[in-house]
Amino acid sequence: MTVSTAVGDVVVRCAGPVGAPALLVLHANPGDGRDYDAVLPALSDRYRTHVVDWPGYGESSVAEPSLVTPERLVEVAERVLDALDDTGAVTVVGNSVGGYVACRLARGRHAARIAGLVLVDPAGFTRQGALTRWFCREAMGRPAVARRLVVPLARAYLGRLRTPSARAAFRRARRLPYQPERLAVHCAIWRGFADPEFGLEDPGGIDVPVLLLWGRRDPVVPAFLDGRRARRALPGHTVSVLLPTAHEPYNERPDLFLRHTLAFLRNPGAFTPSRS
Repeated sequence: MTVSTAVGDVVVRCAGPVGAPALLVLHANPGDGRDYDAVLPALSDRYRTHVVDWPGYGESSVAEPSLVTPERLVEVAERVLDALDDTGAVTVVGNSVGGYVACRLARGRHAARIAGLVLVDPAGFTRQGALTRWFCREAMGRPAVARRLVVPLARAYLGRLRTPSARAAFRRARRLPYQPERLAVHCAIWRGFADPEFGLEDPGGIDVPVLLLWGRRDPVVPAFLDGRRARRALPGHTVSVLLPTAHEPYNERPDLFLRHTLAFLRNPGAFTPSRS
């Protein structure tokens, strides 16, 4: 389905049994909903999944790329939930900036509808400093610079490219420097990370079960820094699992991602991570 928003028409792919518990799936920057293709068959076998393409990515349009900030993505996700008003409670799965949006949904105007969160290397827990803000604004936030950095960075955060889905995601990332509109969206989101109002150091108000998945080898939001800060900041009922992956475990190790995520979704309140 397509949802009209202030920054573009957003495409949402829906799959799975109608009437089953609902999932809202949010991807990272850059990328699109296809990044989850390795795990979607297993998720949609039991759940009604709604996979969003952020404005300017995948099949979604964008009216003005420079306006696609993390805060605008929160508004986009709220509009999607408005359109899904007949689904009842929703569990949100979010990676990177998608994880940031998921947290904001859980304490926003739709908080009563959020049944749980699966946060995959979420953004918002990096300590902001002069160097961090400079990198977000002047390096990744400027198309002339970012077009030279986006491909090597994607090669690092996608990990070992052992799966077809990871290789497909990398092929899409390699095309980004030659897609001016999408590159502009990518840069606008990065500049938004430097906004003083961006961040989740005090994610108060989140009162749902949370599964926090973090890749031990994540070069973008390192587990030993951002992961630790996230574990300290999130509610006490958060369950944290460290995985032997980089930034997108569902691409690099879909088996491990599904093992923990499906177990959490079956019984969020009593979930205990497997050691195997």
